[in-house]
Amino acid sequence: LVEWKPPAIYKSSCEIDVEYFPFDEQTCVLKFGSWTYDGFKVDLRHMDEKSGSNIVDVGVDLSEFYMSVEWDILEVPAVRNEKFYTCCDEPYLDITFNITMRRKTLFYTVNIIIPCMGISFLTVLTFYLPSDSGEKVRANEIQIGSNTPVK
Repeated sequence: LVEWKPPAIYKSSCEIDVEYFPFDEQTCVLKFGSWTYDGFKVDLRHMDEKSGSNIVDVGVDLSEFYMSVEWDILEVPAVRNEKFYTCCDEPYLDITFNITMRRKTLFYTVNIIIPCMGISFLTVLTFYLPSDSGEKVRANEIQIGSNTPVK
């Protein structure tokens, strides 16, 4: 039995689905396995794996994880997979980590959604002002100015 603690920080990227932004959840998949040795030479197992089960509910130690200001980690299960290829009799093993995260929405709600709703509401209210009044033109100028980003 060999326990491997790699002295590395892994950087990865994953595909993000922004359909429900900013109220979205994302799942990133990280797959670790040997490309050189088959499962008979390297029997890859998670250290918290129970016998008879290939799934570990909490596959990553998050005790030293720096909390993100943008994401909450919901779950990080690990699954041990065995794959047999048509060329070979031996299995090829990997451990796949599915990191599920939920975006924190407070920043986007306060800075994007509420101001946009307020400006939209004020735009509708300008239709109730008399057309010959100067306030109608001024109100629309203010709304256009608030939609323009200032740098």
